[in-house]
Amino acid sequence: MGTIEKRALEPDAFVRHAEPFPSARTAFKAVLSRMGVPGQGAVLLPAYIGWSRREGSGVFDPIRELGAPYDFYRVTRELRIDLADLARTLYQKRPRVLLLIHYFGYPDPLAKEAAALARDAGVLVVEDEAHALYSDLVGGVCGRWGSASILSLHKMLPLDTGGLLLANDSRWYGGPAIESRGPTQAARLLDFDLVKIAMVRRRNARFLCRRLEAFRGHLTPLHRVLPHGVVPQSLPVILEQAPRDSVYAKLNEAGFGAVSLYHTLISEIDTATFPDSYWISRRVLNLPVHQDASQDALEAMVVHLATLLGTSV
Repeated sequence: MGTIEKRALEPDAFVRHAEPFPSARTAFKAVLSRMGVPGQGAVLLPAYIGWSRREGSGVFDPIRELGAPYDFYRVTRELRIDLADLARTLYQKRPRVLLLIHYFGYPDPLAKEAAALARDAGVLVVEDEAHALYSDLVGGVCGRWGSASILSLHKMLPLDTGGLLLANDSRWYGGPAIESRGPTQAARLLDFDLVKIAMVRRRNARFLCRRLEAFRGHLTPLHRVLPHGVVPQSLPVILEQAPRDSVYAKLNEAGFGAVSLYHTLISEIDTATFPDSYWISRRVLNLPVHQDASQDALEAMVVHLATLLGTSV
């Protein structure tokens, strides 16, 4: 018969080793190095990685800097993992690390299965949660399938810098290493009411999803339903007819801070091999749902977007 102490005493149970970095990309580079990349193998990434003139590529730049070998696995037009292609690529390429990206804060419904496939193949799994800080720390719906997770604070909070490494598996982690560091505001994470921010973001996303139902035939949300625990970075929609770049520019000219994440894919992703990735990148538009957006402003954005698309609400 077991006993129960008055309080929890096991120091190694339920531990996620947290380590601050200047950004998610510097944390990712450190993780790859510690996992033996490039010496012990390649990195397998989803074939949907963006680049911009101002920011470069947060995910792919560390791979270039390390000179690491890499391969890609397919995603569908719904920006979901092509599980059959992933299984085939894992078997054929035998990478060292599999990267899962939780695009726009929405974990892929097949991410858990994808991570299990990788573990069965002896491949380490890293979750890119640059957009999924709240989905992990508040919703608890991601960040625990891999050996490590990478978070970005300045992308999700009003901060200038800050990345965070969360290590779930101490077998490869071994504690902080002596690496080049820069300024970080990661220590400020708990200065913010993360639960309240998550509630506002979910409320704004639900509001937009309801209002955008009238836009059928003009745009389609990548996620029609907001799953339990998911806290969006933005609300991604696919423009069916209107030119994305024009709509993006006109929304911003009117003062509505839309973005177009992954609008330009890195050149290493071949157009002929991954046509669905390019189909998405030419059409995706990300509408704001962050905690500073009031519902009155969101309603005004919806009305203006209807004008741009030639529809009514």
